[in-house]
Amino acid sequence: LIKGLSRSYPELHAEFEQALREAEASSQFVRESGHFPLCGQGDVNTYTLFAELNRTLISALGRTGCIVPSGIATDDTTKEFFQSLTDTGSLVSLFDFENRNKIFPAVDSRMKFSLLTMAGAEARLQEGAEFVFFAHETADLKDPERRFSLTPEDIALLNPNTRTCPIFRSKKDAELTKAIYRRVPV
Repeated sequence: LIKGLSRSYPELHAEFEQALREAEASSQFVRESGHFPLCGQGDVNTYTLFAELNRTLISALGRTGCIVPSGIATDDTTKEFFQSLTDTGSLVSLFDFENRNKIFPAVDSRMKFSLLTMAGAEARLQEGAEFVFFAHETADLKDPERRFSLTPEDIALLNPNTRTCPIFRSKKDAELTKAIYRRVPV
């Protein structure tokens, strides 16, 4: 259909070619600029660049928070970014939501997003990061049965190959899994 577009709709074909050039130029910039060493690889998604830029801009004493798809912590394409967050102690919290209650009305209810909080080098006050998964509303973040902490060592223990974030529905699930993995390695 694209090949035939130049004959049937030449103006639309020209717009397509222009958009293609712009996308390729943007992709080349992201990969070669050095500004996105952790997220500017493979199939680049703009939300990963947004998260990495947020982290880059944090002052030593500052913190930043952003709303990004939950894949920032769980996807293979973002594993180097997530590993860096946990290994350096930059990750303060990751609160994962399902959009079932339509927090974002225009977004599909199956879409998962996270509140990601990161700290500058001198603002890292805790040993591990705080997590909640499968939240439906902000009140879920206060539930002590759902909220748990994971250290970089815990994440390495639970996901030694990918170092992506393990997902648990409750604090009890996280503690049980950590206890099992400490006794029976992967």
